[in-house]
Amino acid sequence: MKILITTDFFSPTVNGVVTSTVNLRKGLTERGHEVRILTLQQKEESCEEGVWYLPSVGLDAFVAPTVRFRMGLPASVLREVLEWKPDIVHSQCEFCTFGPARKIATKAKVPLVNTYHTMYEDYARYLFRFSNRFGRFAAKKFTQKRLSMVDAVVVPTKKTQELLLRYGVRTPVSVIPSGLDLARFREVRHGEFYEKVRNLAAGRKSILYIGRLAKEKNIGELIGYFRTFDDANLVFFIAGYGPLQKELEQQASDLQGRVIFLGTVPPEQVPECYAAADIFVSASTTETQGLTYFEALSCGTPVLCREDDCIRGVVEDGKNGYLFRDYQSFANGLRRLTEGDLSSMSEACRAAAEEFSLEKFAERAEKLYLGLTEKKR
Repeated sequence: MKILITTDFFSPTVNGVVTSTVNLRKGLTERGHEVRILTLQQKEESCEEGVWYLPSVGLDAFVAPTVRFRMGLPASVLREVLEWKPDIVHSQCEFCTFGPARKIATKAKVPLVNTYHTMYEDYARYLFRFSNRFGRFAAKKFTQKRLSMVDAVVVPTKKTQELLLRYGVRTPVSVIPSGLDLARFREVRHGEFYEKVRNLAAGRKSILYIGRLAKEKNIGELIGYFRTFDDANLVFFIAGYGPLQKELEQQASDLQGRVIFLGTVPPEQVPECYAAADIFVSASTTETQGLTYFEALSCGTPVLCREDDCIRGVVEDGKNGYLFRDYQSFANGLRRLTEGDLSSMSEACRAAAEEFSLEKFAERAEKLYLGLTEKKR
């Protein structure tokens, strides 16, 4: 099959949408399909074989450094894509590249699939500060409208599927967890970055958060919990970037040497970061899937995270990590992990991640595509 994937975000940007898109392309290509990408230009000169880049403008000053904007689809690109004759179009975003995806699918008379990566109502309170209720209503209506325009919706977890059912979305919704290139996380070399993190730990047990430094991730809550836990033989590494970085650094200023900000971690060094830590932590409740949890598990690193439907049945207390609801359950889980034999958990961690392999991801997507193309004939 010829599969066109459209996305507002692509390499070198690092986020869950990009990870999912890159892995889907790799998995489908390995299954013999021809996959091309249509995305927004990320820098002045963006060029890669099999990728159409649409000119765009950055929204650094208004939203975030990685967010870009454009409207419409150049006629020359539309012509090239139609001459290529895609069998299916798979949109990964509901904004700038959604319109082009829909136009291409309509002109080519092929099915349009959309993966719903983001639960917008969780972010509405930041955009509509005057009324959280209105923000959630707007998120619901936007989602209903967008998803009524596609032939099939993909979500990574039942948590997201249940949300869309509550919204009254009538388009068929399939649960297909985003896959990981497990080999990349299992065969981790102990390189320069790994040694850097281990040296900073200086013999202490370490906990790690890696991801966007934003309000919805509740990192400030983790810093507060860490301060209360007060164990001199424990260090907290925070890796990533985002709008809350300065505020978090200020919050942790009295914990110098115990809370260490690692900054942005290059994608190729992310597995080393997980492998160098003893425990991965997260307090987020806005994840549709939580790829960072599965990346950590793939490295054999136990997880300590807030209870959430997106990891239902994946993280099991005492087996591959612990779930927490409040400080007391966080402290209990952390104490058991720091005092226990973490090496005995490693195999259970890796086994839990097996369900999220790149191969299974591509196989499930392929099955959906074939069903849709059969119906379209």
